[in-house]
Amino acid sequence: MPRPQLNDSLNLPQVDQALSPWQSNIMAGNYAFERGALLEARDKYTTAHTLAAHLLSQFSKAKVCQSVIGAIEHCCPALVVAAHNLADTYRAMNQCEQACKWLCDVHLTLSDLIKHPCNTVRTVVVHHHHKTYLELVQFAKLHSHHPHLIEKINHTLSYSPDQPATLH
Repeated sequence: MPRPQLNDSLNLPQVDQALSPWQSNIMAGNYAFERGALLEARDKYTTAHTLAAHLLSQFSKAKVCQSVIGAIEHCCPALVVAAHNLADTYRAMNQCEQACKWLCDVHLTLSDLIKHPCNTVRTVVVHHHHKTYLELVQFAKLHSHHPHLIEKINHTLSYSPDQPATLH
């Protein structure tokens, strides 16, 4: 199955330049995954995830303007693609707990970003949040024989950004 890549539909040269290392790592990870080099794929996807998470964090804290919104429109799917590719890689390595962790983490990241003060940003985030929700539901269906993973997924899906933090 072909691995997803980010669509460069908007002309945002600074964002494209900032996401260029992300794209290189995703492509290298996809190539490694396709040839069965799963540890290499994992490392490339982890690097891509770190890059996308850093950029998304920085842009989500910036003063809202059209270019910041455009950057968030690029960084959200970049983060989701990297996390989902990591989950697929861990599944291929028969490490369901790690796969679940990446799916839950990206969903929680987007859950927190839904509180963003800009309606346009919230709309972008909700779109990708829905995708992570569906991915978690699908994962739960495939791994229903792992009650501890189902519990983690249920906890993730019931999370509200307004909830006080709990210690485990």
